[in-house]
Amino acid sequence: MNRELQDIIEKYKSDDESVFNTWFINNDERLKAFRSIRRGVQKVIQDIKNREFGNDFKDTSLEFVLNCITEQKQVFIGASHAFYWKPKLRIPDIYENEENKMAFGQFLENCYEATKEEQITKEIIHLDQRKIKGLGPAVANILYFLHPEIIPPFNTAIVNGFNYLFNDKVKLGSWQEYIRMREIIMEKKQPVQNHAFKRSRRIFWFAV
Repeated sequence: MNRELQDIIEKYKSDDESVFNTWFINNDERLKAFRSIRRGVQKVIQDIKNREFGNDFKDTSLEFVLNCITEQKQVFIGASHAFYWKPKLRIPDIYENEENKMAFGQFLENCYEATKEEQITKEIIHLDQRKIKGLGPAVANILYFLHPEIIPPFNTAIVNGFNYLFNDKVKLGSWQEYIRMREIIMEKKQPVQNHAFKRSRRIFWFAV
């Protein structure tokens, strides 16, 4: 990690009003939310398997998961919008299309059970190749709560922060752009292999 980026992170950590200090550290409610979201994702997986998942976002187990996520600080406000069922646009196409619904459930299950970064990346690429209408990298906001040390969220705040830090032009709405952003982040942190590195990696997601 270069000195300039390290200085930015340290400055961020010292800001009492930063998300790191108001939400990330010493926060039992945050830890409870992680557990609730993980249980919620399990429920989504089972509901899809058992064909008990509704044909609308409302009142589904997925709505519960996204409600839990959007309750977590401002960076996650709006995370549920991408999953609202929009009948006129037929997006996201995971409510009425049974094949897409099952693929989404299998994707979540595979990511839930994954133990290696490569497994998750493979699942993301596979999901992207299915071209499910309206189902984009907003899903990464769910994956973050399953694997917070290796999967960054993907929303306007995160992308703006990344582009500012790295003078880049990552765009929303593209899994390819998400993967590229994540690879750059991981590459920047690769030289440091210790506990401080792992901790700073989690901090980085919210240095926006």
